[in-house]
Amino acid sequence: MNPVFDAHYKKAIDLLSRLSSPDGILASSIAADNYKRIWARDAVVCGLAGLIADQEDLVAGLKRSLDLLAKHQHTLGMIPSNVDPRDGSVSYGSLVGRVDTSSWYVIGACLFYKSTGDDTFWQQHQPHLEKARNYLRSITFNDRAWIYTPLSGNWADEYPVHGYTLYDNSLYRWGESLWEELAGSASAKKTEQTQRLLHNFWPADPVGLHTYQKTSYQFALAQNPKHFGSFILPGKYDLRFDAAANALGLCLADPGPERMQLLEEFVLNDLCGELGQALIPAFWPVIDRQSADWDLLENNYSYEFKNQPGCFHNGGIWPVWMGLFCLGLSLRGRKDLVTKIVESYTALLSQSGDAHFSEYYRSTDLKPDGKKQMGYTASGVVFMKQALQLDSSAGLANLGLK
Repeated sequence: MNPVFDAHYKKAIDLLSRLSSPDGILASSIAADNYKRIWARDAVVCGLAGLIADQEDLVAGLKRSLDLLAKHQHTLGMIPSNVDPRDGSVSYGSLVGRVDTSSWYVIGACLFYKSTGDDTFWQQHQPHLEKARNYLRSITFNDRAWIYTPLSGNWADEYPVHGYTLYDNSLYRWGESLWEELAGSASAKKTEQTQRLLHNFWPADPVGLHTYQKTSYQFALAQNPKHFGSFILPGKYDLRFDAAANALGLCLADPGPERMQLLEEFVLNDLCGELGQALIPAFWPVIDRQSADWDLLENNYSYEFKNQPGCFHNGGIWPVWMGLFCLGLSLRGRKDLVTKIVESYTALLSQSGDAHFSEYYRSTDLKPDGKKQMGYTASGVVFMKQALQLDSSAGLANLGLK
């Protein structure tokens, strides 16, 4: 038992409950106009936390969020990034569209139905789900089962991640797997696609039938990666650590004992050595002015530049992805490492005096930063709690993860 963490968990549940509004689940309780909107990604992530914590108000809020998003679905199938329920204004993204919102919608709708058995909801959402899935299939472009994400096309919208990203393709595969389960159409070919993600995004085996592009794969294989890579471009692997992508990768596929040992060494040696504690940054290593892709970072922002080294997407420590990463670790039998991460997060709370569910912590000085009272962060705390008690809880079964 960890009384500090347990008290923080109770506050997380309270915050999430307060975010469940008549229109859906809000991203934050702060009094800012942007947070009066229903954000697809935030609402579904908070709804998943409600499902595994068995919080009826959050499950109901998830339904309202999904209903609103479906109502404003684009004719081409895209699910909005956010909707303002006050005037019906809709955003599908700023400079480019957000690819991941459609996958989060599919996941949220499937899991809501799987958990509640609400046949009326399921019938109403069938056409919207089909359109969203058709849109996602259309951006595989070459019909080879991987979607292609433009720069700024997912949650890390001010960070240079693009191409065949593990994050977006894991979400896509998760959504498709849930749909297939509910439709009774799961097949060996679909399982093969999950294994193909594992093979290509964490090169550890010789070139084979599942290898997507052989030359760049062999180059990546020679780097002996200790974790899943972030994205693949034509002719290039980007092997930086991506916490959300690694979390989803672990949830979807078992890397096996050898890869898991490498991942544990990466957390306890590499990250601990840099950060002083077992904390999980959103992306690592940080991009600085000497990095080859600094030019893709420095001018890519909407309001102000937030991606200084160690901040925001660029090495910031986001509890939401740290929590999801803990879920993945626990699923793969690494609960001892989960305990170390949760202990480090609890120490971070005590050291910073932060009880405001800040968006992220700077990896430079481990101080809280970003927006406060974030449902995203509260959800991460719920994920950590679930990861700690995985053996005694059926919560993950509600998420279609095994």
